[in-house]
Amino acid sequence: MITGGARSGKSAFAESLLDTEAKINYIATNCTAQDEEMENRVLLHQKRRSKNWQTTETFLDIADLFQQKQVSAHLLDCATMLTTNFFFHLMKERFGEDFKVIDEEIAKLSESEKADIEAEILTEWHKILMAARKSSSQLIVVSNEVGLGIVPENSFSRWFRDVLGHVNQSLGKEVDAAFLVIAGIPMKIK
Repeated sequence: MITGGARSGKSAFAESLLDTEAKINYIATNCTAQDEEMENRVLLHQKRRSKNWQTTETFLDIADLFQQKQVSAHLLDCATMLTTNFFFHLMKERFGEDFKVIDEEIAKLSESEKADIEAEILTEWHKILMAARKSSSQLIVVSNEVGLGIVPENSFSRWFRDVLGHVNQSLGKEVDAAFLVIAGIPMKIK
């Protein structure tokens, strides 16, 4: 697991751990750039990747990839985007495709409903981690460290930040090694 803040160098460090000539599956979880700035971020990531690596753009059915793809390693970049996209996938299943309706329904979620949603997210991550354990391929997961920044102004954002923190804690417990990247400097923390 590689964690750190935005633009800390965590993705570049994760990529540096892998052989550029090896058969690698890069799991890109930011599947839909919402604006030009995000498109540029995605392009920077794509340009930096080895041409020998294959890319799978998805945030769903990640556990299945460990059976389908015969590679030496999977690099999942990133857990934060996967969790966010999976959350909105769950919301679309519940409330339909209209984001205005989704936003309205999110604002009405009870604590019990939030707990159920978090459980679904953590169950999905559990599936991913168990599939990775059974696979002969290595898994490297990049994730944003979400607890070091500004406290969000509204209760939903604070709750979702907590969900992301719980995902990171779950990953941290399961992985064999973990690194924190700050200012481009990786520090082994596990």
